[in-house]
Amino acid sequence: MRLAVWEWRKLFRMPALWVFVGLCLVFNGLLLASPSALDRSFFNDTSADAALLGQRVDEDFLVGLDALPDTENRALLRPYVTGLENTLEGYDTGELTDFYQNLMEGDSLAQSWMAWKYDLLQDRVDHLAQTGAALDLYVGPITHDSHQYLYDTLFRAIVAEGILLGLLCALYLVGYEGMNGTRPLTCASRTGRKLWRSKALAALAAALGLYALLVLLTLGPYLLLWDYGGIWSASVSSQFNYFVDMLYSRPFLTWADFTVGSYFAAMVAAGGALVAVFTLMGAVAGLLIGNTYGAAIAAAALCALMIGLSSFLVNGLGLWWAYLLTTFSPAYLWLSISGWFTELGQGGLVPWQETAGLTLNLLVWGGFALLALRRFGRKDVA
Repeated sequence: MRLAVWEWRKLFRMPALWVFVGLCLVFNGLLLASPSALDRSFFNDTSADAALLGQRVDEDFLVGLDALPDTENRALLRPYVTGLENTLEGYDTGELTDFYQNLMEGDSLAQSWMAWKYDLLQDRVDHLAQTGAALDLYVGPITHDSHQYLYDTLFRAIVAEGILLGLLCALYLVGYEGMNGTRPLTCASRTGRKLWRSKALAALAAALGLYALLVLLTLGPYLLLWDYGGIWSASVSSQFNYFVDMLYSRPFLTWADFTVGSYFAAMVAAGGALVAVFTLMGAVAGLLIGNTYGAAIAAAALCALMIGLSSFLVNGLGLWWAYLLTTFSPAYLWLSISGWFTELGQGGLVPWQETAGLTLNLLVWGGFALLALRRFGRKDVA
């Protein structure tokens, strides 16, 4: 523990780290100011209204709504909730199967995978229809825009910043002795070489701590500006919410019964896991390459390669089955963040794609880190 504290002192005394954190918070502040005041006003007034607390739209709800004095927000809401039906009742995922099989025409393996995934999804649709999840109000007509703003814009930025901070922590601590010319002396003993294990663990803990700080200082003000008080228990699969992939809109179908609150918590936790993956990646690059700047370039090149490979496999070679395998890569998981815990369209090969991908990457990069530490402990670093 004492070694970790010394490593944190090195890291947290670096001015560039806090300058970058400050720039991230400034950028996030600009994102917080981007939605229109009108949208936020409707969101807050709807969620705070005693009769509209993210409730299920049924006869009692409509009677209560009609009994309330007419306001601008309620007048806007009434046309959306009057005559609502359970849109998931009778919904056939075969439509999605047909769409993606047409998209992946010529690749029978990828087509069979899509058919398998959407066949499993049909059971989830039937369950959500039985529970009436689609009839939850969430926040009515502003549901999709507010949900996408939170997860596709604001939360995506937080995770990206956490990833960059994780890479910075790992590369700086692993390469610190080399940059200061003390690595040969430190590595002269077996005990000194074990220091790099503490460096990797300290970098991982620091990255997660900085990610938590970004979450607190960004999503904290967000929740003060956007009143979620009455909608935490609403289903995230409300018919007002939907997911778009390849310009094809479909209900927001999740692999579990997520409320707004549980989905929020799951996204924050999954984001932390992705930050951990990239931190381990940075530690591996630093241990294998030795030069901090070279390791940074290598990590950036690997991320670019992950994204470029996915595009080339589809657009250049037409290999949809190979493309679907690349959707487990850390870079692609970040790209698909707005659809986490849903079927993810062409970006998902299996149910719970993001969970499987994050677990797989934590195991793979954790294993690579252990192998890199073992190699570092034996090689000549003079």
